[in-house]
Amino acid sequence: MSSPARYPAAGLRAFCAQALERAGARPADAAVVADALVAADLRGVHSHGALRVGIYVDRLRAGSINPRAELEILRDTGALVVADAQAGPGIAMAARAMDLAIARAAAHGTGTVSVRNSNHCGMLAFFAMRALPGAVGIAVSNGDSQVAPWGTRGKFLGTNPMAVAVPAGDEPPIVLDMATSVVAHARIKGAADRGETIPADWAVDNAGRPTTDPAQALAGALLPFGAFKGSGISLLIDLLAGVLPGGRSGPEIVPLYQRLDEPQGVGHLFVALHVAAFEPLAAFTRRVDETIRRIRALPPAAGAARVQLPGEPEHLRAQAYRAEGIPLPGDAVAELARTAGLVGLAPPRPN
Repeated sequence: MSSPARYPAAGLRAFCAQALERAGARPADAAVVADALVAADLRGVHSHGALRVGIYVDRLRAGSINPRAELEILRDTGALVVADAQAGPGIAMAARAMDLAIARAAAHGTGTVSVRNSNHCGMLAFFAMRALPGAVGIAVSNGDSQVAPWGTRGKFLGTNPMAVAVPAGDEPPIVLDMATSVVAHARIKGAADRGETIPADWAVDNAGRPTTDPAQALAGALLPFGAFKGSGISLLIDLLAGVLPGGRSGPEIVPLYQRLDEPQGVGHLFVALHVAAFEPLAAFTRRVDETIRRIRALPPAAGAARVQLPGEPEHLRAQAYRAEGIPLPGDAVAELARTAGLVGLAPPRPN
């Protein structure tokens, strides 16, 4: 089997921004969305990379994403802000909210921004990492019903991801970014598009039976990671990101790939912790480096080549992909070609 073609990050970023602008997005918003998509591809998170530009274009053209939205401040107590995204581009609105949380943390030691009435916001690590190097960044988001809560076989919870970014010194930052389902919905959708099977522990069919057929999984429900533990964390994220700011909960959120003319109503919660409010940044990052090195020095588990910490594989992958180009999967290449046709652009070219 031949290796995937590699695409330069700059070319992918320019294509995504131009496609979004042609669909009606403001240039500044299109640039932020393109940055986030390519950041995901650079880290190897292709389920949230340039593959997604097509559905954002579809929703802009259908009118469910408001291209003139602003982040409307509903409540402001200094360190805490509640905002309405006005159905704007989810990534752009989330970036504004995270940046506001970071600014408030610089002033108050901590900053929290809760957002309602948003849309899909892509890879959460993009926002958590905006807090680096001076702050710890935390991001959570809810989503439409795709996951069966523990002990049920019916969809209710979203994949409800979370990300935390902790600055280090000489070492790469610690970046945990994970869905609370076993895998992201896009992994199963991608397998269905490619005609592949999936592991039996990813999802159940509509009768609640484990399935390796992604089409049956999409008709059934995804499973939470870690059984009741992941289910509990997912529920908490739905309550904190959706219900707390007065927004929608799982079953009330419009699915990303359905009802394209309706805003999704996704909720987010962003927190920044200004490290210098706790102790000097240099002292903290030195201790983080020490912790990383102590863990890395432990004997590797059977079958593991080396010990890696959260975010380290993605960090190394991004370094390689910046230099060599991004190896996009076939479904992403096909979606870029489809999107190019919609907006009258030439698709991005590989190296």
